[in-house]
Amino acid sequence: MSSTDSGPITWLPPADQHLLEDTLTKWRGIGFSTSPSDRGQAEAAANEAYRAAGLAPPKLFIWLQSPWAGNTAMKLIYSDVDWPAQLNTGQVDVWDKVWQQSLKTVGEMVGPETWQAVRRNIRQAATKKIAEKHGIAIEKQVKDLFAENLGIYVWKYVRQLAGKSVYKQIRALAEDEVKAQIGSKLSPVVADQIYHELVKPLHQQVWSYVAEPLRQVVPGMAGVLAGLQKWDGGFGQHDSGWLAYYDFVSQIGVEGTAPLHGLIELAKTSSWWWPFENVCILTDKPETLHRDNRSRLHNETDMAMKFRDGWGIYAWHGVLVPAYVVLLPEPLTFDLIESEPNAEIRRVLIERYGLDNYLREGRVIKIHQDQCGILYRMNLASDEPILVVRVQNSTPEPDGTIKEYFLRVPPNMMRARQAVAWTFGLSEEEYAPLAET
Repeated sequence: MSSTDSGPITWLPPADQHLLEDTLTKWRGIGFSTSPSDRGQAEAAANEAYRAAGLAPPKLFIWLQSPWAGNTAMKLIYSDVDWPAQLNTGQVDVWDKVWQQSLKTVGEMVGPETWQAVRRNIRQAATKKIAEKHGIAIEKQVKDLFAENLGIYVWKYVRQLAGKSVYKQIRALAEDEVKAQIGSKLSPVVADQIYHELVKPLHQQVWSYVAEPLRQVVPGMAGVLAGLQKWDGGFGQHDSGWLAYYDFVSQIGVEGTAPLHGLIELAKTSSWWWPFENVCILTDKPETLHRDNRSRLHNETDMAMKFRDGWGIYAWHGVLVPAYVVLLPEPLTFDLIESEPNAEIRRVLIERYGLDNYLREGRVIKIHQDQCGILYRMNLASDEPILVVRVQNSTPEPDGTIKEYFLRVPPNMMRARQAVAWTFGLSEEEYAPLAET
């Protein structure tokens, strides 16, 4: 690199150019990683991030297996839900995982004598209630009621313990300090180069194509947890875009990025997380991730992204779809496609069904025909019209048949020649000599 003790880095030599490419590959791998989270390293990284913001490390770590579960736990901390019966099945599962993980820490914090007394009182109350209901104390029902009431006690303690969210403080203090230290060490030209060659592609491929669809689905909460969504947490591995910038400048010898080291290491070891003053919720990376050749979420047979608790999302070339669109538990029909109100999902169903099949069953209008093909339009009630041009392969098949193709074109096409030209990226005038020869 070209720099002096008194001046900023003004250009990146070949070695640093290669390092830039290697850093892009590394952080793309972090963003798409499906390896098991290293929980010990992740907790150590979180502790470092807390300390960098001038905060004491959390007293309790809670691990969940998907961003949806982590977000549910965050909403439960903010909520006043005092009875698990108010929750649906998935939410109850999160409720149980949180209090069971918190049990040991809460017991240590209240002290052995108090803890024994709490458990004894909850057990006696459960025994009395079951005996009054059934005439005898049925052991299994006593255990179930004891566990439920113990969970309620632990959850109340965890809520009181958690304190306020500190993610904004953790990120802002660390990033502001780093910017102040390294801002004068990079010329605007070099900073712009790092952004365009490293940060921008990572943001597109990791954030826009993977994290943002996840962010659209994660807030989906039913029942008492439905409502306003708070975004008071970090995105772990999906923060790869902005963290890669500081990782790279550190690798080329720029000092001053140490305050972000904890967040960088946390991104390498875990997924989304929610830090409170005394409680930190961490989540595991996905178990599987499927993408198309443009990095968009896509899987034709199962979830495009699946987490270790079984939660996940279905997607078709980047379009989020309900499970039935991919799994097709019933035969796909023209009427089923027509009944789908969401335009994007309907387009996916048409693709799965086959555009030519869909057009044959629909109300298709022929709007133009010439030697290049036939242009058809199909009007849709809640979406732009479908326009396709029907063309024939100029070379016969070995059996002498001529294959036909239906090529979808923009709805502003007026003539068949114009539509065929568009498929080649040409204007109608540019395509005309080719058609004539």
